[in-house]
Amino acid sequence: MRITALYIYPIKGCRGVPVTSVAVDRLGMVGDRRLMLVDDSNHFISQREVAALATVIPALTPAKAGVLSVTAPDMAPLQLTIDPDAPSRNVTVWGHNVIVAADQGDEAARWFSAAIGAACRLVAFGTHAHNLIDPEYSPRADAETAFTDGYPLMAALQESLDDLNTRLADPVPMQRFRPTIVINGAKAWSEDDWTAMKVGAIDCDAVKPCARCVVTTTDQESGARSARQEPLRTLATFRTIPGLGAIFGQNLVPRNAGTLHVGDAVEVM
Repeated sequence: MRITALYIYPIKGCRGVPVTSVAVDRLGMVGDRRLMLVDDSNHFISQREVAALATVIPALTPAKAGVLSVTAPDMAPLQLTIDPDAPSRNVTVWGHNVIVAADQGDEAARWFSAAIGAACRLVAFGTHAHNLIDPEYSPRADAETAFTDGYPLMAALQESLDDLNTRLADPVPMQRFRPTIVINGAKAWSEDDWTAMKVGAIDCDAVKPCARCVVTTTDQESGARSARQEPLRTLATFRTIPGLGAIFGQNLVPRNAGTLHVGDAVEVM
């Protein structure tokens, strides 16, 4: 098996960015979901509630460490220097943990509120932030993630998408599932058997199938929802686990730091 694509999502819920290589640290991919929008109750905002997030396109400027550039329809571009030591704000992701995030200020709040049509603030996973993985699935008591839904990495198998697409009237691209790592070279749905893996230079534990939601029905280019609720409706007819619902992909927790490249070999241990 090999890595065929890598994606980071600099702002949770916003458009993904394809990369050819990426550093991985204890929280996952560097630059992945280290930023997030929160509502007036300091709870995260996602495409589940605001599909227009898919049209907000972030980029972390490599030449300027910590600089975020972002565009959205009918908006002037925003460039912002991320401050990991900005004033703190206690925020939640699914209510599991309270995370001490760094509020990125009023200018960013005004821009993003206008871009998505809802009051919000931009926060960073800053110097004082911690977010432990659900102990029911965590391979280590100290394993952490950033602002993800629960786990540092999510790997999806191309052959599984290919099989799903044979069941759909209108095939969907892999971006509907917002993976960080796309892998090919294995039997469809064989990710169910993954436990420990070597993904390029990174040793990983595969800890939990990834439960899917309405975000999979959102076109990641336009932000439009599928009127037929596809591919979620079809996926739920043959890929469900009690208590999780429809599943696609596997959540991974890295054991070490390193760098991933498109083309890297993947081995199931």
